Amino acid sequence: MAKRPAHRPTDYKGAETIKKVREYLNLCKDEYVGLGKIRVKLPSIEGLSVYLDVSRSTLYLWRENHQEFSDILEELLSRQAEVLLNNGLSGDYNSTIAKLVLGKHGYTDKTELTGKDGKDLISPEAKEKGDQAIKFYLNGNPSNNSTWNPAGN
Repeated sequence: MAKRPAHRPTDYKGAETIKKVREYLNLCKDEYVGLGKIRVKLPSIEGLSVYLDVSRSTLYLWRENHQEFSDILEELLSRQAEVLLNNGLSGDYNSTIAKLVLGKHGYTDKTELTGKDGKDLISPEAKEKGDQAIKFYLNGNPSNNSTWNPAGN
């Protein structure tokens, strides 16, 4: 008796699958439906999954196993980021949603501050003195002295 595969085989068909992805990308154009309303058709992995009638995990499997599919999936994600960025900036898309999805593309509104050559802005010694000052202010005398001496003497 022949062994059956443990999982459902995928339906990757090379150039035919790539052609269908291109069709999907061409369909992903927003429609203006009047009164400033937009029917958004943002390209997405989820949308492609529905269009091709396969699971997202199948798309990820194809991306791992087929370079041409990996390339076109990267094109889809790049197009998604570009549309989100442009329409989020123009106000056509809800900026909160655009920001949320752009986070998946590595965009962030976080600011990292560092000193010269990437070093800490505050030295460990200065931080310790600051911590002592805060403790003195909040709790009173931190070390049984009646006054706090910032020089540490």
